Amino acid sequence: MNAPLIVSLAGLGAVGGFCAGLLGFGGGVLMFPLLYYVPPLVGLAPLEAKAVAAIVMSQVFFSTLVGGLAHLRSGRVQGRIAIHAGICSALGAFAGGIASQWTSERFLLMLLGTVALLVMAMMFLPAPTQVQEEASPENIVVPMPPLFFFSLITGVVIGFLGAGNFVFVPLLIYVLKMPTRIAIGSSLIIALMNTSSGFVAKLVTGQIPAAAAMIVVIGAAFGAFAGEQLHRRLSIQILRIVYATMVALIALRIWLTILGDGA
Repeated sequence: MNAPLIVSLAGLGAVGGFCAGLLGFGGGVLMFPLLYYVPPLVGLAPLEAKAVAAIVMSQVFFSTLVGGLAHLRSGRVQGRIAIHAGICSALGAFAGGIASQWTSERFLLMLLGTVALLVMAMMFLPAPTQVQEEASPENIVVPMPPLFFFSLITGVVIGFLGAGNFVFVPLLIYVLKMPTRIAIGSSLIIALMNTSSGFVAKLVTGQIPAAAAMIVVIGAAFGAFAGEQLHRRLSIQILRIVYATMVALIALRIWLTILGDGA
């Protein structure tokens, strides 16, 4: 592995980790297209989609660990909801992680693009009211059956892609009406739990390139801490706008690739 590739992987890992600490989605939705598209753009050898998914799973685990602990320390996590959603999504992620070894590269790209479009659709739902935004973590109650169902399905997607935890932030905010900052902090704990099982599944099936994953993880750990520090200084409205803009750009880039390949 040459020096330019090492620097690129560490830098991309830092970007993904930063987004995890700032927006609470683990960074996978950003890391997948970054690792897949950026190396060829700077003259480096491209990474296969399956290798990218495995590296992303490793990066997300450590990003959510660092970012989640920071948000937990600041009182921005609803523990009961996070644990229940984390367990359900972890079961789904393990199943998806095992099944991912038999999927095609095009299927993974189409799955990521479809999920990004669904997340964008959720953001058109009404946001929580001011009263809901001001609720403390211990006073938040959500209907458990929908939480269990969506968590399980999202977990399967995460197992396939190494990305998908970005679904939890809009799900918790726009569907279940949790306060924005608590939804972001709780989603990191959820991501930590489901990524653990997905990571183990990819590890035991030999899908993770160890050296590349380690470099990305180191960069992500530093980025996650910096992202959480910026999160404290931004308003709820700005966080929502940044989140929606990022998902829209990623969805556009993925679908341009899919449609271009199918032309």
